[in-house]
Amino acid sequence: MNAEHENDRLFVTALARGLEVLAAFKAGDRALGNTELAQRCQLPKSTVSRLTYTLCQLGYLSQDEAGKYHPAPAVLTLGFAALAGLDLRERARDPMRKLSQETGLSVTLGVQQGTRVVYVETCRAPTRVGIRLEVGSSVPLASTAIGRALYMGVRGEARSALDEALASQAGAAWPGWQARLAASERDFAQQGFCASFGEFEPDIYAVAVPIAGSQPAMAINCSGPAYRLDEASWRNEIAPRLLALARELGR
Repeated sequence: MNAEHENDRLFVTALARGLEVLAAFKAGDRALGNTELAQRCQLPKSTVSRLTYTLCQLGYLSQDEAGKYHPAPAVLTLGFAALAGLDLRERARDPMRKLSQETGLSVTLGVQQGTRVVYVETCRAPTRVGIRLEVGSSVPLASTAIGRALYMGVRGEARSALDEALASQAGAAWPGWQARLAASERDFAQQGFCASFGEFEPDIYAVAVPIAGSQPAMAINCSGPAYRLDEASWRNEIAPRLLALARELGR
């Protein structure tokens, strides 16, 4: 929660904390206890215990025999409702699959969620290793090509708020990431796409393009193992195809 919410009379803190607990579960988590959730949410364990109890009673969490929690089926209804409202996702599926098959690379569509990017459509290449590419999984915004492509569309007060959140998260490492984002912005102005060559994962290269006019704002990404193509090939061969696809989807 942001400091600005402290004096907001309409802001319901208890609800926000409950949603933070749900958001603390990431793809790949099996089950989390109250201690782990308290650490992730930076909340007192006693508060988290009450929240997990309430979420279990409402059907959003389930508790196993060890006393740990995992998201329950009721959470799926919220996710499916959100996905159903993304018309672009449906239109993008076939051309994304075609690009993935022709290049042997993974193609993903994502939206910004705070300081992360959530995948809403994925076409995985068979060579893809190391990173989960499933609908609903997420990656950091600052270090990924798709995150930087979405960052390009954030302006004004929203950009300032996002930078503040990224700085808080990165701590002493923020000046370095801020410089990388600034360099990415200069590159984007010249070439129309963003890149990340081994910055998120050392063996993963990626390029990404924002989709003009998409609501909510979306970006499309192409990624693969570093050994497949050198940086020049990503810039000169893959990026133009991704730009063409983004233009097609943005019509």
